[in-house]
Amino acid sequence: MKSKQKWLFAGIAVAAVLLGGASLAWKSGKTPAATAKDAAAAKADRPLELIPAEVHTIKPRGLVDVVRFTGTTQPIDQTIVKSRVAGRLADVMVREGDRVTAGQVIARFETIELQAKVNERQSALEAARADARWTARDRNDKETLANRNIVSQSAADQARATAENRASMVAVAEAQLEVARKNLADADVRAPFDGVIGERIANQGESLPIDGRIVALLDTSHVEIMAQMPAADVVRMKVGQVATVTLEGFGDRTFDGKITRISPTTQAGSRSIPVYVEVMDRHDALRGGLFASGSVMVQEKSHALAVPAPAMRKDDQGDYVLAVENGELVRKPVGAVRTWSRGELVEVKGLESGMTIVSAPLPGLTAGQKVKLVEGRQAAPRP
Repeated sequence: MKSKQKWLFAGIAVAAVLLGGASLAWKSGKTPAATAKDAAAAKADRPLELIPAEVHTIKPRGLVDVVRFTGTTQPIDQTIVKSRVAGRLADVMVREGDRVTAGQVIARFETIELQAKVNERQSALEAARADARWTARDRNDKETLANRNIVSQSAADQARATAENRASMVAVAEAQLEVARKNLADADVRAPFDGVIGERIANQGESLPIDGRIVALLDTSHVEIMAQMPAADVVRMKVGQVATVTLEGFGDRTFDGKITRISPTTQAGSRSIPVYVEVMDRHDALRGGLFASGSVMVQEKSHALAVPAPAMRKDDQGDYVLAVENGELVRKPVGAVRTWSRGELVEVKGLESGMTIVSAPLPGLTAGQKVKLVEGRQAAPRP
């Protein structure tokens, strides 16, 4: 009995709801289908909500165009220290990684033969000087006797020529002695500049000819970066432009750089062009072969009007942007001047400072569409 009463009460409630809905529809004069149509129209008239990330306010700004590069470091000052004399190495005082200063002795040749050569040249000079003194006195005597008609003039002339020859032999002996002394001094091999020994090539006891390789010397505190650049970027670069550089192992620290050289030819195969960027900051921890990256500002412009590239739209009438004015979208024709920041910004003409435009690539937007700027929250889901 109780179960039948429950079912009776439920049926009465459902009938009341249906009668109420029918009565409301009858009073409003609309069918349920018309009511659904009105709801869809109201949804269509609702403004499109735009969040701050989807719009951009135009104002004058500075524009820069940069070229990015990567490469490896190499010392600017590097050389192979070679022997200036032939002989046997008595000692090599440095090894790889040793730091040396300009003028420091880094190797020494045996000097016995070189010292003997100096002594020989010294004796030859003394003999030449003695011979020159005797011939000079003989010339004076012959010229005096010739003036008295005691000897012939030809004898005096012969004595004069001999004296001049002996004087020139003194000059030759002096030059030979100077060369011998220089060779003796060159037995001590000195570093031409401050740097670090990169490689020890010769060792003690080896016999080397003139220009024999002894050590490789590098100034690692002063390096440059060799970057392989595509031709499209190189045409915008020139010697003297400043660069900002980061180096492997130095974290977020940046170094000042400058373009010092640009190769006039491309590399075979890759068709890239070597560009050399000198790191202006000196640091003892710098090394050759470090990975480097950086950027060069190739052009800049101040007080320019630019829009994000996605804001640019195009139709049959040309380029335009959609500006937000009085709660609706307005078509604004623009002229594109050029792109900046690797295509992220487009410099334009035909717009005014202070305009708010749609910067996001939202599809389906048209001029005249109602919009609403939403601050501080996300926009409602779009249909």
